[in-house]
Amino acid sequence: MSSHYTCDVLCIGGGGAAVTAAIKADSCGASVILVSKEPLGYGDTRMSMGMLAYPRIDKNDGTEAFLQDLLAGGENINDPKLAGIMAEKASEARTILEGFGHFYQRDASGKISVEITHRTGGHSLPRTIGCPPSNGVGIGNSLRAAAAKSGLKIFEETVAYKLLTDGKRATGAVCFDLVSGQVLVVTAKTIIIATGGAGWLYYPHTSCSAGATGDGYSLAYEAGAELTDMEQIQFAPFALTHPSSMIGLCISDPAIAGPAGVLKDGSGQIILENINTRTRAEVARVMATHLKKNEGSAYGGLLLDLSPNLKSDAGRKQWDRRNMLGQLSMVRAAYGERAYRWEEPWDVAPTAHYNMGGIKVNAEAESAVHGLYAAGQAMGGVFGANRLGAASLAEIFVFGEIAGAAAAGRARGMSMPGTPEADAAACQLAGLIGRRGSTPPLVLKRKLQKIMWEKAGISREESTLREALSEINAIRQESEDIRISSVKAYNREVIHAIELKHMLLCAELIIISSLTRRETRGAHLRLDYPERNDVDWRCNVIVKNKDGKPEIRTEAVDAIS
Repeated sequence: MSSHYTCDVLCIGGGGAAVTAAIKADSCGASVILVSKEPLGYGDTRMSMGMLAYPRIDKNDGTEAFLQDLLAGGENINDPKLAGIMAEKASEARTILEGFGHFYQRDASGKISVEITHRTGGHSLPRTIGCPPSNGVGIGNSLRAAAAKSGLKIFEETVAYKLLTDGKRATGAVCFDLVSGQVLVVTAKTIIIATGGAGWLYYPHTSCSAGATGDGYSLAYEAGAELTDMEQIQFAPFALTHPSSMIGLCISDPAIAGPAGVLKDGSGQIILENINTRTRAEVARVMATHLKKNEGSAYGGLLLDLSPNLKSDAGRKQWDRRNMLGQLSMVRAAYGERAYRWEEPWDVAPTAHYNMGGIKVNAEAESAVHGLYAAGQAMGGVFGANRLGAASLAEIFVFGEIAGAAAAGRARGMSMPGTPEADAAACQLAGLIGRRGSTPPLVLKRKLQKIMWEKAGISREESTLREALSEINAIRQESEDIRISSVKAYNREVIHAIELKHMLLCAELIIISSLTRRETRGAHLRLDYPERNDVDWRCNVIVKNKDGKPEIRTEAVDAIS
């Protein structure tokens, strides 16, 4: 048995982009159903440090300055229209979020000024503001409160299994309600995907939440949407390497190095200076090269030595600011008091942090499938080959509003579509409960994650990418024989099975795109093609579903008009 619902706009996701899009669509007069795999306001939004890129505070800053930083950081394969929108509207993100009840830091006179800003990775100017002490947790709570005040119909702990289409447009989705164990069929005039990224493909070497399993990419691809630059996965350079329970947790970006911090190899030799002026991709590439040569520490990392900062007023002020922002607490818990005080080096390694690639959309956040929109990390194009620090929070609110307004506008006046595929998909989903195969899906997820980290992670080359592709196909065969409990309510094994389906497809698309881009650019490091090649590869790698198989093409990047 399945339960059926209808709405003007179906929004899939539960973080900042999803809630913003849903609330915007609701305010435009649309009936909205919001489906969230995790409790609303959780995921990567809640785990964030709450830092927000907020241009125009400095008199030298503005739309053009921010845009140039975005393009330079993205190594010039950003979608110029989307990057332009981001640069123009980024300052509106704070207004949107504070409208939900979450407030950012002010100076002593109660204003947002240069005094309380700082520069994060890849920015040429200090344009980042923070919200201590609550950070992402406070944002998540504000999202829940804002959603509760709206007219949204919300299904929490409900995962999307398949999107429905009629060959011309998106028409709904089939979902699984973890709490009740029921299948839900939602018919909708338009759909917004805001499910976040796919960092969990690299667990435990990830700073992302367990829900970041690439669901949106898989759903959109199977529905006929195009995906762009799936190979561009940001590995934040500074993450913990031990203890085992804290592996992969992101400490901060290059800016935390301050004016004098240096990076050393396992023997104590300096391998990188002037860290705080570099992008995340630049630092991570240097780290990956040295780690590939086995020049790391006993814990598999490199040594970030911040002690030189303690010799200057500017460096000591950097410690004070980072401590005030709450960015040193994890280091204290993992490495102790001396590391917390910057008196001894931190053992750090890159961690999967953010997907720059994703669903290809136009300026209204609509994909190639009519009525299917995307926002947040599920959407590709804004950041090109590398995301600047603190830019993701601004992006989710800017494009969440754009997608919500556009989806509501498209739905206005449309008739409710039919969903001829719904019954078959609902039956297939319900059939997962009680499957009597041989392998639990979680076991296969762990195998997949190990393959992705070791063979398709921060450093790549053709031979290991092809090995990974072959091994992923073998796991897909194994997944035909999974074992799932017959328990109905709170059957996590069903969620694992759905996520495994999405993760396998997402991993395949990442590897195919990685094989296609035969150069090193941004977050994509090809050891067999170590140089950037602007002649042949200043383009986007586009993948779409062609008769059940991935079809790859490249598309030249438009010039900024």
